[in-house]
Amino acid sequence: MSRLPLHSAALAALLAGTAAAQTVPTGFTVDTLIATGLQAPHDFCFLPDGRVLIANRAGLVQIYAGGAPATVGTVPNVQTSSEQGLLSIAADPSFTLNGHVYVWYASTADSFMHLDRFTCTGDLANPASTNLTFAASSRRVILGTSPDNASNHNGGSTRFGPDGMLYQSMGDDASQCSAQGQTTGAGCIFRIDVSTLPAGPGTVLPTFASLDPGNNPNSANNTDISQLIIAYGLRNPFRMEIDQLTGNLYIADVGQNTIEEFDEYVYQVPLPLVNYGWPWREGTSSYSSCSGTLPGVSGPIAQVNQSAGWYSVMAGPRYRNQNGPFDFGAAYDGSAFYFDYFAGQVRRLVNTGSWVAAPAVPGQPSATAWATGLVAVPSLRQGPDGALWFVQHSGTYGTSGGFLKRVRPLGPTNSVAAVSGGGQVGVATEVFPAPLVARVLDPNNNPLPGGTVNFTIAGPGVLSTTNPVLADPNGYAQTSVTATNAGGAITVTASTPNSQTSGTFSLFSRKTTVVNTTSLVVVTLTNTTTAVPAQVPFIITVGFPGVPTWLSPIGPICTDPASYLTVVIEDSTGIFGGVSLSGTGAIGTPSLTKIYNLAPGLLNGLLLKFTAVGFDPVTGIFRSSCETKQF
Repeated sequence: MSRLPLHSAALAALLAGTAAAQTVPTGFTVDTLIATGLQAPHDFCFLPDGRVLIANRAGLVQIYAGGAPATVGTVPNVQTSSEQGLLSIAADPSFTLNGHVYVWYASTADSFMHLDRFTCTGDLANPASTNLTFAASSRRVILGTSPDNASNHNGGSTRFGPDGMLYQSMGDDASQCSAQGQTTGAGCIFRIDVSTLPAGPGTVLPTFASLDPGNNPNSANNTDISQLIIAYGLRNPFRMEIDQLTGNLYIADVGQNTIEEFDEYVYQVPLPLVNYGWPWREGTSSYSSCSGTLPGVSGPIAQVNQSAGWYSVMAGPRYRNQNGPFDFGAAYDGSAFYFDYFAGQVRRLVNTGSWVAAPAVPGQPSATAWATGLVAVPSLRQGPDGALWFVQHSGTYGTSGGFLKRVRPLGPTNSVAAVSGGGQVGVATEVFPAPLVARVLDPNNNPLPGGTVNFTIAGPGVLSTTNPVLADPNGYAQTSVTATNAGGAITVTASTPNSQTSGTFSLFSRKTTVVNTTSLVVVTLTNTTTAVPAQVPFIITVGFPGVPTWLSPIGPICTDPASYLTVVIEDSTGIFGGVSLSGTGAIGTPSLTKIYNLAPGLLNGLLLKFTAVGFDPVTGIFRSSCETKQF
């Protein structure tokens, strides 16, 4: 990124960025996957199983597996002045076997940028697990001689190409003409073979020869760091991405005074050594000079004048459909995305023989911007699902908080359906007899093994599970509900990430409520029925101290009607002679409230139990909860 001498009004406008609405074309939406728990995420990468590793500014590495982010480890000694920090992260292509992750960061231990490797342990190949850790002691150093004297222009993208090589971008360390040399690595792109590094930790830097793949442009002639360089003449290539089909690099080089440029490195055999011209050139314009004469340089495939509000260009992916659920479709295949950290605009290029701005699509925010409102985004990458994923700071140069989001089409998605368990009517404080079963389906409506289900509950009940619940091999996931003592309607919703539909279960718990004073008792029965008309006869009983529980065919009734310690106070069935101490009967519609006047002090000191049995015209005999009341 670039520190800017902005006027206060312009700075205020930029800092308002993350509060702006994020606008994407018609047929697309922005999902917020993580809204809390991050600590200024700078970069992220995907593990082979689709989980996400997130590199936060101060060194914290977290994992996202569909729920809250979990800590994996912390890179030690990370310098966080100005633009410094943990800038990038990459997972080894063989991560499931070796657990290796690579990080690029500024260090408090010295004045050099560091490329290090850490080794993760735990679930290396479980898409639902956050059980993944690395210890600081697993560190193996790889690069550590490129200068970091300035607190900006640190470069910072660590990426694997389809050739299995590790590519690393490096800024000019705010020393312009260093980018025209190849002795320090400043302002360049490295291409490194990490496959021969020893498996364990190590604090001795490997030789450049041991990191040289053998077919870099300088491999045959040089023995210093230049043998790792494939491109130079860059000011601050803070973010680059690699096309996994062609191996081409897409490099965003942050401008100085006038122009933000977007470059392409074309992968071919033999590999070329490309000079992008800084500081002789800023974009296609002349800027400054160094010793010697103007060399042959490569121009950008796109550039944006800073007068458009662009001050820190970032490279997005060259888009490739890959049979993911959120593929953008044929019209986007081969498109190159680039964007600006401060302006929050995303632009798109297509190659029709040369790179040109892509035609606008329906709902695009403007003729030039494919998306807007993505302010303070330091990394935008294509996910294995086909969506464009990004991390976002809480504000420009944010040092805490942040988000993980993605842009995806609104097309077919996974879905979840309620299968069984809905419609149960139970008793307050008890577990509903049958579990709630949902089924996750893929976009083709086939069962999705291991699919994620999130159960949420509204009303007086508690779930037996915590989210996420993973589906079994047939796509089924289940939970159970315990009714609380409040009684009434309960709704449980089963959802799966990004689905436009969900499964809903409706439950109800019957509740007996008693309110008393020295001379008054109010008994309320909370009930439901599908009968029309909703007329439900009740038997209400009171049990005196010592009354036994009756284990009836419909469940435990806390006042055994056969006991001399039980008094029937309402009977609208006629079984107990139709008694009604209220004088008004006990027909619920379907609930019921009865009021009883007492002689003052009649029941003082007694601990009584109240309950009810009813007859539903549709479902038959049922019981309500037991209410214990001290008089």
